[in-house]
Amino acid sequence: MTKLEKIQQNPVLKEILKDSFGGVMYSLSNKNKYDTKELLKEWEELTESERECTGGLIKGAIAFITE
Repeated sequence: MTKLEKIQQNPVLKEILKDSFGGVMYSLSNKNKYDTKELLKEWEELTESERECTGGLIKGAIAFITE
């Protein structure tokens, strides 16, 4: 499994994306509901080029949890 595939299959990312379609993700009070340590570790292992290829949904989810 590639690094990108690991991120795409990460259960926390899937939960964040599922919540985002219901409007839950963008409530800052829900920001701490996700255990993002593993997801962020996987994200940091990507090169800049790999990060650029992840697509808007994943980049948006990462931006939500890091900002």
